[in-house]
Amino acid sequence: MEKEYARAAHGKPMKEHHGEHKHVEKPHAHEHEEQADNETPDDEFAGYVKAGKILGEVLAQTENFVKPGVKLLDIAVLIENMIREKGAEVAFPANLSLNSIAAHYTPTRDDPTVVGEKDMLKVDIGAHFDGFVADAARTFCFNNEYLKLSEASKRALEEAIKLCRPGINISEISTAIEDTITSFGYKPIQNLTGHGVGQYIVHMEPTIPNVKHMAGKKLEENMVIAIEPFATDGAGMVKDTSPIQIYRVYGGAAVRGQEARKIIELAIGEWTGLPFAERWITGMSAFQIRMGLKELRDRGLLHEYAPLRDQKDGMVSQWEHTIIVRDEPEVVTKF
Repeated sequence: MEKEYARAAHGKPMKEHHGEHKHVEKPHAHEHEEQADNETPDDEFAGYVKAGKILGEVLAQTENFVKPGVKLLDIAVLIENMIREKGAEVAFPANLSLNSIAAHYTPTRDDPTVVGEKDMLKVDIGAHFDGFVADAARTFCFNNEYLKLSEASKRALEEAIKLCRPGINISEISTAIEDTITSFGYKPIQNLTGHGVGQYIVHMEPTIPNVKHMAGKKLEENMVIAIEPFATDGAGMVKDTSPIQIYRVYGGAAVRGQEARKIIELAIGEWTGLPFAERWITGMSAFQIRMGLKELRDRGLLHEYAPLRDQKDGMVSQWEHTIIVRDEPEVVTKF
């Protein structure tokens, strides 16, 4: 996912987070959300660990049904239902990005797209438990020509995780990612980054670039971060494309139309202010949904997450884990 997301939790005012995360020209600073008064550190880490364990189990089980000939819509619905059935909530719609699409593609409600015999599919999913978010991804490669590309991002993630210790400068992690990917003969994607996660926040500080940069922020003990190297044989930069199917509502300002009000109610109530898919909206016609989204867009209350494609249509791979920063880094999304 692209930006950071917050919600109005238990009646508390929602803090908006507008700093770019994934699709950025350069890293921007983000604002941390304060810890709720009734949370203890132990409660917090238990939430991350539970969400991560469930996410890891789901990603492991995707091997059973992510195959050529299967519809992306069927995969997305199955993944999202599995997260809920295991006791967590979905933190954002299942991102199922094929080939040169790096991120932010989720199927439409009647999407006919199937996984092809020679495709590379990125499965990027999120879960939360009591709001504490875990985020992880893996690549399925059905084309032997690109197995090395998948391995490049996976190895870069492994090298980065080794450095997720207190006091390590983020620039060291970025250097390890870029050096690993380029050693395979590929490029890291410059304007996609890793990030922190929080309670009802999918992306927050610190930003973790996938390319070398000047020394910056150091990791602190017990930070919770998601590292996600992207490797490509293309441009190494992504651009917006279509169709847009993932949205987030900013706040609950008054709107005129019944359709817009209904979407706000769902977005803030049922989906706790986190990103949602258009196909999740029920009880409205396609025309009503379009009208509701248009009003929210026109009033500046809607953020849209466009699918991100490599600028030269190169193939893209991605691997991701959520990690608690400790002397011995704790990967909570193992699979």
